[in-house]
Amino acid sequence: MIRSAARRVSDAPIPLSTAQLMRRHLLGIRNALPYDAAQVLVFDRSMDRHRQMASVGYPLEVARVMAEEFPKNWPVPVWSPVLEGDDLPPTISAERDHPGSFRHSHIFLEHLRPAGYHDGLTLELNHRGRYVGLANFSSFEPDFYTLDLRRRSLAFASLLGHALNATALDLEAVPASARASVLDEQRGTRPLAGREPSSLTDRDDFFAAITPLFESPQSEVAFLWNIDRNWSRIVVRRQSEDTHPGVRSLVVMEESIDRPFGLTPTEIRVLTRLVTGSSNDEIAGSMDVGVRTVHTHISGILAKLNCARRAQAVASAIRNGLFRPEQVPEASLEHLLH
Repeated sequence: MIRSAARRVSDAPIPLSTAQLMRRHLLGIRNALPYDAAQVLVFDRSMDRHRQMASVGYPLEVARVMAEEFPKNWPVPVWSPVLEGDDLPPTISAERDHPGSFRHSHIFLEHLRPAGYHDGLTLELNHRGRYVGLANFSSFEPDFYTLDLRRRSLAFASLLGHALNATALDLEAVPASARASVLDEQRGTRPLAGREPSSLTDRDDFFAAITPLFESPQSEVAFLWNIDRNWSRIVVRRQSEDTHPGVRSLVVMEESIDRPFGLTPTEIRVLTRLVTGSSNDEIAGSMDVGVRTVHTHISGILAKLNCARRAQAVASAIRNGLFRPEQVPEASLEHLLH
């Protein structure tokens, strides 16, 4: 209710009341997880970017750099742990000192260290297995984030992820103008209150494409779909089992869009196969084109997604649902989900 009321009086992506509440959360954990500066970033899946939700202690320019430049490669971590198998939240003090490490990055050398910060801790925030954002903590003291504090931080990662989830969902929510229907395994459909019915649920190819979701551990997936030149963003969410006991159902939401990032239909097909881990040779065989042509398409994809490596493009495609399932095994939704 607070978020809804705030949206009526502001066009800010994150309502002021919600940002204030997150700042209060940060101040509340300061005694248990000490810091000299802290920041929470929410992941805006609709724009493939992180937004600052709250900040305590960071100078404005440092906070901006941490919000805009630090997470560019995420979810690929920038730290190398001290020991193999170290899966605790990364810190600057626990990092191997090598030329490619974060402590040699321009973010640390040109912004954090000149501001007096010598150690830092980053928490990846998830809610029920779904990535929702990052939390950064900094200290003026070197080697401040000990092994004990790194372990303790795991509990706060869970709490902050829970607190951040509603805002992450707000930012990526399918607009009320989208079409939506409930679809069950027997292809029965029901309308969703306040929405025009989906135009896709009666199509054989679409039903075949989403069938794996009835049994998939994934509770939600977003992808692209087209009929000729008309493209839609699709979000399919498994309905909770207690809504209609004994009947497995999916909520199908569709919204007409322009092709995202200016990707061509062929580039979307190539990107779909990159997501499934296909090699260039396999993509060429699947699409009946030459390997050199595949190289050209991948170069175009990287440029349009502003990515330096194909792994970054794949991460962006997964986060934003930039793939279009097909009937062939190498591009099927079942393969994409794995």
